[in-house]
Amino acid sequence: MPGEDSRELRRPRSTQMTRMFSDMSTWHAMAALCGCALIALLLSGCGEEPVVVTSETPDVSIAPPYNRQQIANFRGIAEPRSDAWEELVRDLPRLQADGINTAMISPPVLISQRAGGKPRVGLEGSAGSAPGNIEDLHRAGIAVFLAPTTTMAGFPPQVEPTDATMSHLNEDTIRWATTAEQTQSELFSPLSQFNLALGTETAGRWSSQILPQIREIYHGDVVAMVVPDMAGYHATGTAHDFELLNYTGYDYLLVDLFPAEDPFSQDRFDFQVSDVILRAIAIAQRDGLKGVMIQCGAWREAAGADTVVGPQLGEEGQARVTGRVLELTSPQKYPQVKGVFFHGWTLPGRGARDFAVEQTLRNAFGEMSKTAP
Repeated sequence: MPGEDSRELRRPRSTQMTRMFSDMSTWHAMAALCGCALIALLLSGCGEEPVVVTSETPDVSIAPPYNRQQIANFRGIAEPRSDAWEELVRDLPRLQADGINTAMISPPVLISQRAGGKPRVGLEGSAGSAPGNIEDLHRAGIAVFLAPTTTMAGFPPQVEPTDATMSHLNEDTIRWATTAEQTQSELFSPLSQFNLALGTETAGRWSSQILPQIREIYHGDVVAMVVPDMAGYHATGTAHDFELLNYTGYDYLLVDLFPAEDPFSQDRFDFQVSDVILRAIAIAQRDGLKGVMIQCGAWREAAGADTVVGPQLGEEGQARVTGRVLELTSPQKYPQVKGVFFHGWTLPGRGARDFAVEQTLRNAFGEMSKTAP
């Protein structure tokens, strides 16, 4: 029996011609539509650079921008040397294994001004590497505390607060506050040890002036970093100089707890640490802060270009003193303590890496993470 195709061939020729012209009209209409679309596309792209999309073109929309972490308790390592920040990046798995969730990096400020107006290319270059290092730390899940400092090799932390110096300091501070916001750093301090660097009276005036400017730029938590006098005895009712400052507007108060007296007495140092942490907590409550933080550490031995301040305790002594500070100020004992930082990762004579104090930190941070991950 003839198939469907044979029936099609037996249709009248006029019918076949009618279908042929109908099909041609359809194709012409489709071609016209495609042509209009092509012309519109060419006109809309006039004056723009052509974009070639291939299978190798990266899809940047896959990687969302970094947003700062919300951390209940900061367990950190502080690395004040800008030339050692890359060491932190290379040691990221080790930092995480030690229970460290935050890295404090301290770019130097007033570099050229303190060098007699001559640019110090090495330090400036190292400071310029901060954004990239912050990005690497964030990519690994490590929070960042950006804390500019006047302490650098060959210079003491104290500066002469002339009008010119303060003007340059303001510029440097705003620059780093901008970097902290652009990189979404979790914490920012206007100046590390600012009461020591500027003197108590100048520090108070400067803080009240610079803090509102920082708040306009940086939207994370701001930390006031101070140095209590650990070398003198403060009787009950006698204030440390850091207690005379007003911290209203800050989020946290961080106090340094380093042994300063030589010869060293563990009992006396324990008393000083316990006294300072209670005073700091009272100040935080007075000025409406979220809590307090500490930075601790100790010299093992004289090494590097930094001047030794305080006793040299050896490897075991450094680990023992650090363990005692962490015990006396633990968040388990004082819930107001929201952060603990050890001073130095690869810092000569003081750094934790490869020394007994690293295990001390791992043990303490492991316990802290159980109550505040």
